[in-house]
Amino acid sequence: MLYAYIALAVIIVGISIFFLVKEVRNPKKKMTEGGDVVESKRRIEKAVQNIESMLELIKSNDKLKTKLASLREIIRFLNPVKNEKVKVIDEKMLARLDDMKIEISKDENSETIWRMIEEVEGYIAQRTKEL
Repeated sequence: MLYAYIALAVIIVGISIFFLVKEVRNPKKKMTEGGDVVESKRRIEKAVQNIESMLELIKSNDKLKTKLASLREIIRFLNPVKNEKVKVIDEKMLARLDDMKIEISKDENSETIWRMIEEVEGYIAQRTKEL
């Protein structure tokens, strides 16, 4: 019985060494060209989700709801790309949308929100220009 356990352990160690050597010789690519585009698409989807959550937070300001709904549609149809400059712009836009969500939760009638919306529109224009 002891020999069976030893044989099983040797087999398991042998298989582990085989796969370890195989991974060292041929490592999997972590990020491919398609992966960059997928990451860009996820950032766009996250921005849309942020705006949708802001729309849920707004209770009485119809003008702000309308503006955010149009902004959501603009962002929804942005093209995912694998450009490093666009990635930086997308990250800035996401950060500004997070800040906007916090500001809306405090006071939906704040003038700061409108300035943040203008910044996001500027990021969208800058993003379009970089393509």
